[in-house]
Amino acid sequence: MLRLKGAVAHYAWGDRFALPEFLEITADGRPWAEIWYGTHPRGPAQIDESLHLPAPSYLADEVGELPFIVKLLAAAQPLSLQTHPTAAQAATGFARENAAGIAPDAPARMYSDQHAKPEMVIALHRFEALCGFVDSEQAIAQCNEAGAPDIAEHVRSNGVAATARAILNAEPFNAPASASRAMQQLNEHHHDPRSAVALLMHYVRLAPGEALFLDAGCVHAYLSGLALEVQGSSDNVLRAAFTNKHVDLAEFFAVANLSPTGDARVSTETLSAITTAYRSPAPFSVMRHEVNGTFSLTTTTEHTMLICTSGSVGTLTRGSGAYLARNETVELHGTATLYSVST
Repeated sequence: MLRLKGAVAHYAWGDRFALPEFLEITADGRPWAEIWYGTHPRGPAQIDESLHLPAPSYLADEVGELPFIVKLLAAAQPLSLQTHPTAAQAATGFARENAAGIAPDAPARMYSDQHAKPEMVIALHRFEALCGFVDSEQAIAQCNEAGAPDIAEHVRSNGVAATARAILNAEPFNAPASASRAMQQLNEHHHDPRSAVALLMHYVRLAPGEALFLDAGCVHAYLSGLALEVQGSSDNVLRAAFTNKHVDLAEFFAVANLSPTGDARVSTETLSAITTAYRSPAPFSVMRHEVNGTFSLTTTTEHTMLICTSGSVGTLTRGSGAYLARNETVELHGTATLYSVST
């Protein structure tokens, strides 16, 4: 078992206190948005035992490239309205931007790699998000409740997808008479006319332990809260609104699914007295283990990551992670909530 030190991302939307408190360290005034446990070059995890050496080792040096990233995420402000490509779309976009000579770290770069980015987000505390589009009937009801009759009529005449496209293209609509709760959660963006797109979307509030699964094309915006996120090892993001980062609506519309979808909540299955599995179409397996005593695990897959989100067990404390290879056996003692991710 390799204990890991995650890579911290200080994005502007991050919470200045949530992750430092979670890790029981002193806040430094910067926004702590994410901690990455993976091998992606934009946030490679280090092997904890090597940190005292002159040249610390990275997880990628030991195990190669992982097909997933596990993150701790703390949002004090909404993230952009965004979506992610399929693997085929990512490969095409990556090749196109390379051919165009767009530097890997250029602000306008949308495709940093050739991989898809399916995501599962699991609430650790309260977590709120916009995720996918509701059907016409619900969209009309949400528009009428917010006092947006012209948007409701556009939905009635043209459908949800065409209305979402119109709002994001900044076509003129009257401002809703009363901002919905979801619009209010967009904070400083709720006066942006494009915030009305929230009237067409699922507004999801997750309790701790509940999860969403977002496949390629799913339009979403995380609004606030602390969560564990598991995703494909990719940083490909197509943004449409609510950000100072690069927005390319044409590319966003080429990838995004604007049609109504069902609830993206993930179902769970109890496997034992301590283990719950999250069931989704994700290319990775996620389980939660409520440990009180001894936790034994023998891995049967190529890659397994453990993340401790409460208490302590063995050498793992809250916010710490570890990597296990195939056929590795560990026996840990303590009281903790552990998440295991494997492929």
